[in-house]
Amino acid sequence: MKQFVLVLSVVVLLVMSSCSRRQLQVTVSNPSELDRNNELVAISLNNNKLEGDVFSVKDEVSHQIIKSQLIDIDEDGAADEIVFLANLPANASKQFVITTGGKADADDSIRTFARFAPERTDDFAWENDRVAFRTYGPEAQRMAEAGEPGGTLSSGVDCWLKKVDYSIINKWYQGNVDEPGYYHIDHGEGLDNYHVGPSRGCGGTGVMVDGHLYTSKNFTSYKVLNNGPVLSDFVLEYEAYAADDQLIKETKHVSIALGSNFTKYIIEVEGTDTLTVGLTLHDNEGLVSINEPAGWINYHTPHKGEMLSSAIIAQPGYLAGTDMVESDVKDESHALMHLKVIDGKAVFFAGFNWSASKQFTSNKEWEQHLTQQAKALASPLEIIVR
Repeated sequence: MKQFVLVLSVVVLLVMSSCSRRQLQVTVSNPSELDRNNELVAISLNNNKLEGDVFSVKDEVSHQIIKSQLIDIDEDGAADEIVFLANLPANASKQFVITTGGKADADDSIRTFARFAPERTDDFAWENDRVAFRTYGPEAQRMAEAGEPGGTLSSGVDCWLKKVDYSIINKWYQGNVDEPGYYHIDHGEGLDNYHVGPSRGCGGTGVMVDGHLYTSKNFTSYKVLNNGPVLSDFVLEYEAYAADDQLIKETKHVSIALGSNFTKYIIEVEGTDTLTVGLTLHDNEGLVSINEPAGWINYHTPHKGEMLSSAIIAQPGYLAGTDMVESDVKDESHALMHLKVIDGKAVFFAGFNWSASKQFTSNKEWEQHLTQQAKALASPLEIIVR
């Protein structure tokens, strides 16, 4: 079965600055014993000046145009990077050419996407060609605290279980406007039948003190940074919350790239030196697997007639330990990963595999995939620009 390697792994940029020109030659090398498929490559346009404002990426050998995207990092309205996905066999290199002008892949249905969704109170939702997620905003919190129907009080992350590679967020939300409950029914594309409640869902965060997990409430504001065919990223702000005698502040920098089952989280953290991220265990009917040497945890469980595996992978260097909380109280059972806060941030990846998507044949294959992702993160691609 075709494997999809986690994108957004750290890359080493060995960039040679140049004068303004019309072409860049890029060599991407895979130093590991693993095949690396659909892995994100980011090339600085600030250090490597190209004339023009339209760019395309081409495989130098096959001459195939590669789907690419311009990224504005500093929000000044100008592109700072160009990103694309590369497939490299173990211990191999490939050459790419970035040129001005040209025509990129015109198929915009296979893409990443992230947006605020006021038609369902005030969700924020994001997706790529393999998975989709959502979380909840301040109006949903207000309604829940006021006891009004339709409110949601949670900073957990919901999984939308899709089995098509095209974008479904707009269609499902519009369907729910036209027919309430639409996205809770599988119309052939998948559905939302994953329960979050006040749990951590798939990748929600908090702080553990004396065996108790303290968490924030709903996000208070959002900002979409980039939205495109290869990568979407955004920022969620949260109000400070108390964890025993500590005051914790989280700002979540969230990104999703094409070809991956995972969301990347870079959490700016104040008030603690350890952040905890969790996977809800729902009714404790599944199997928790922990691989601390590789830096991942996984929960595999029966799910509405199918199987669901949700997982967390730590960015190398951040893992501080793992934990389990089993409770008879609804939504309080979790598999937990503790992360070091380094230079004011914690970094991890959270995602899932739904058996109905046919993306992986078994939980065993999924867990092999998790180990491969962890190894890929520890052995970043090497990039030379000329």
